[in-house]
Amino acid sequence: MESTAQQMTIEEANVVHFDKAAKEGYDDNPFVEQVSKQFADLIREKCTLGKENTSMMDYACGTGQMSRKLEPYVQKVIGVDISQGMIDYYNKRASDLGIPPEKMQAVYVSSLKGDDSDLDGQKFDIIVCSQAYHHFPDINKVTKDLTNLLKPGTGRLFIADLMQYDRATDSQSGDNAPQHLHHHHHHHHHQQQQHQHQHHQHHQHHHHEPPTESQSPPPSDAHREPFSGPSVAHQGGFTSDQITRVFDSAGLQDIEFIPNAASAEIANRHVQLFVAMGRRP
Repeated sequence: MESTAQQMTIEEANVVHFDKAAKEGYDDNPFVEQVSKQFADLIREKCTLGKENTSMMDYACGTGQMSRKLEPYVQKVIGVDISQGMIDYYNKRASDLGIPPEKMQAVYVSSLKGDDSDLDGQKFDIIVCSQAYHHFPDINKVTKDLTNLLKPGTGRLFIADLMQYDRATDSQSGDNAPQHLHHHHHHHHHQQQQHQHQHHQHHQHHHHEPPTESQSPPPSDAHREPFSGPSVAHQGGFTSDQITRVFDSAGLQDIEFIPNAASAEIANRHVQLFVAMGRRP
């Protein structure tokens, strides 16, 4: 387990990175757009959402890609992030689309406490967290804290992140996984563009420093890392056993791990992501 000092270093790096990314076209990143769409479609397949009765939290919401894709199918969405830059973008984008704050709004939360003081005691039908777990120093604590925010008996947690890959051979595990992962300083490279389309999100940490087209690969093994840099707490992706243990430790039931649930191109390479889900008893 990492020290508080190390955690603060990663958290601060995430705030700096994502505040900057929010202004530099993160929301227009094709990778984020593609993964968010596949993840949102799978969530809609796996559970029944209701415009009149489904409350949703988008944790590490970033610019709101996941929120915007699921907002039409739920009663309300609360986005949560540690980056004020991402929150400001999220809320402006929602306003520009004519979505009222009572239907979709992002709020700043520096960290969850794991008790009923979080989000003023609100409980949610679904909580989604896309491409952010690799930014969290302590995924066990985050999972337990998110589980506490689910409605007892029915609330479900959905996460998506990178499947495990071999850092020595630059290949990813899992059936139908592509042979090579490729590098990019991070899975969020963005080009500066106007903030005008649908795109994505992240939170407490989930985004990475984007390489530019002209950037050359780093000289060391770091060039194999799809997600790298000071804001990344976990490199190498996650295994089914890892995530299942974390979900089980948080008390979740009906746990399901779907390998290769989403795939997208990053810096001219394809990566595979898993989706994991569990229900609060």
